[in-house]
Amino acid sequence: MIGMRTPRATNPGDPWRRARVVGRQLTVWALASVAAGALLLAVAGMAAEDTAATLRAVAVQFVVWGAIDGGIAAFGERDRRRRLARGEADDATATAAFGARLRRLLRLNAGLDVVYLLVGVVLLLAWRSPEGLGHGLGVLIQGGFLLGLDAWHGWAAWGDPPRADEGGRPR
Repeated sequence: MIGMRTPRATNPGDPWRRARVVGRQLTVWALASVAAGALLLAVAGMAAEDTAATLRAVAVQFVVWGAIDGGIAAFGERDRRRRLARGEADDATATAAFGARLRRLLRLNAGLDVVYLLVGVVLLLAWRSPEGLGHGLGVLIQGGFLLGLDAWHGWAAWGDPPRADEGGRPR
C-alpha cells in the first residue's frame, strides 16, 4: 500500500521497529561514509604525496563501503515494507519468524564484521605502503562501525539473551 505508515511500536523488542531503526542508522552511516570519502579525496589533492596516497585509499574504502551499505539498507527497507503491506506485522507467527531471522542476520553480520577487521589488520601488516595504510585503516573503520551496529542490535538492544530455538520457528 502506497503511503502506508508503519504503526509506531512501543515495545523496543519489536522486530519491525528494530529493522527500521537498523536500516535508518545504516543509511546515515552510508551517506556519511560517501560524504567523508568525497571530502578526503578533495583534501588528498592538496596533501603531500604519501599522505595523499593514504587519504585516497581511505576515501576509496569509504565511498565503496558507503555505496554497498546504502544498497543493503535500501533492500532491507523494501523487504520490511513489503512484509508490512502483506500484513505480517499483525500475525504473531510471522512477526516471531521475522524477529528470529533479523537476529540471525545481525549476528551473522557481526561475525563477518570481525572478518573485516582481521582483513584490515592484514592489510596494515602485509601491504607496507601509504596505500596499504589507507586501505587497512578504511576497512578497520568501516568494519568497526558495522560490528558495533550489528552487535548492538543483534544482542544488546533486545535486553534478553538469544533464544535457543532461533531456527525461525516461534515458541
